[in-house]
Amino acid sequence: MVTTTLTRKRLRVLMMARLFIATLLVFYAQFVFPLERTVFYALIAAIAILSVLYLVWLSSGYRLRFLSLVQIGWDLMLESALIYYTGGAESLFAAVYVLSILSAGFVLRPSVSFYVAVASGVLFMGMMLLTHYQVLPDLYFLPRPSFMGREDPIYLFYATYVQITVFLIVAFLTYYFSGRIRTLEGRMKAQERLALLGEVISNIAHEIRNPLASISGSVELISKDLRSKLTKTQQKLMDAVVEESDRVKRIFSGLLDFTRLSELKRETISVDRFLEQVLMLMTHQEAFDPNVKVVHLYKGKSVRMNVDSEAMKQAMMNLLTNAYESMPGGGRLEVDCYRNRDEIQISIQDTGNGMDQKELSSLFIPFRTTKASGTGLGMAQAYKVVNQHGGRLVVHSKKHEGTRVELFLPRFYG
Repeated sequence: MVTTTLTRKRLRVLMMARLFIATLLVFYAQFVFPLERTVFYALIAAIAILSVLYLVWLSSGYRLRFLSLVQIGWDLMLESALIYYTGGAESLFAAVYVLSILSAGFVLRPSVSFYVAVASGVLFMGMMLLTHYQVLPDLYFLPRPSFMGREDPIYLFYATYVQITVFLIVAFLTYYFSGRIRTLEGRMKAQERLALLGEVISNIAHEIRNPLASISGSVELISKDLRSKLTKTQQKLMDAVVEESDRVKRIFSGLLDFTRLSELKRETISVDRFLEQVLMLMTHQEAFDPNVKVVHLYKGKSVRMNVDSEAMKQAMMNLLTNAYESMPGGGRLEVDCYRNRDEIQISIQDTGNGMDQKELSSLFIPFRTTKASGTGLGMAQAYKVVNQHGGRLVVHSKKHEGTRVELFLPRFYG
C-alpha cells in the first residue's frame, strides 16, 4: 500500500514535469528549426492525448509500474521523433533522452536507468541512420524533414559515441544518486516513525509508571509487614508482583531509549581503545561469563572511526551481551576490526548456539526474543544506532554453529 502511494506521487510529478518540459521543447523547436506546422501540432496533440490517457490509467490504480514503463517507452518515441524532425545528428535536442533516463531512476528502480540509456543510444543511432540514408518511408499525414542529407560517416560515429557515453554516464549517476536518495528517504521515514512512537510511548509510560511504582512499593511494604503471617505461596505471589512490576518498568525504559532520537555527538576515536573499554565494561555485566575466552584480534591495528562514542558503546554492549548469552557453558569470542576503502568494519564472532533463518529474519524487530527475561530491544537498539550513523549491521549465523556480527560504518576522514 505504501509502495503504491509512493508510485502514484512519483507518476503525478512525472506527468506534470513532462507536460511542462515537452511543451517548452516543442515550442522552442518551432521557432528555432524549420519544423513543419503539421509536425508541431502532431507532437503537441500526442503529448496532450497521452497525458489524458495516463491520468485515467493512474486514477484506476491498475498496474502502475507497467504504466511507468509505458510512459517512458512513449517518451522515448516522441523524443526520437523530435530529434528526427530537428536535424538528426545535427539536432540540438539529442540530449533530450536524458530526461527519460532520469525518469526511469525516479519512478522505477535506479537500475532501470541503464536499460533506458541503452534504448536511448539505439534510438539515437537509428534516427541518425534514417536521416543519413533517408530510408524512412513517407507518411501521408507527416512531411519529411527538408534538411535530410548525408553526413560524414566518421562524424556520425563520433556523434553516436559521444551521445551513448553521455547516456551511460547519466544512467550511472542516476543509479548512484537515486539509491542514495531512497536510502535517505527510508531513514527519514524511520526516524519520523520513531519520533512519533517515542511521543506516544512517553505519554503512556508517564501514565503507567507512576501508578506501577505505587503498586510495587505498596506490595513490598505489605509483604514486609505481613511476612510472618503469609504462607510460602502467598509470599511467592507477592514477590512475583514486585518482580513483574520491575520488569514492566525495564520494558518501558528500554522502549523509551529505543524511540529517543538524540542528536549524535561525533568524535574521532581509536577503534582499539574503544573496544578495550567496551570489553572491560562487559566484565561488570550480568551476562559476562569468565569461561568465555575473548580473543582481541583488533589489537595493534591503527583504525579510527568518527562516531558518537556513548551511543555506539551501548550498541556494542548489546551485541556483546547477545554473544555471551549464546554461550552459557563457555566458548570463544573473537573481536576484530578492519579498515576498508570507504568503511570501517568491526566483527564479533562467537561459538554459541547460533540462529536459524526464522530467528534471523526477526532479529531486529522490537520485542521479538527467545529469552525468558529479555525485552527483545537489544538488537533493535543496536541496529537503530548503527543506522543513525549511516552504517549497516550484517549478521551471519547457523544453528549450533555460532554467529558472526559485522558492523560497517562509513569513514568521514582521510
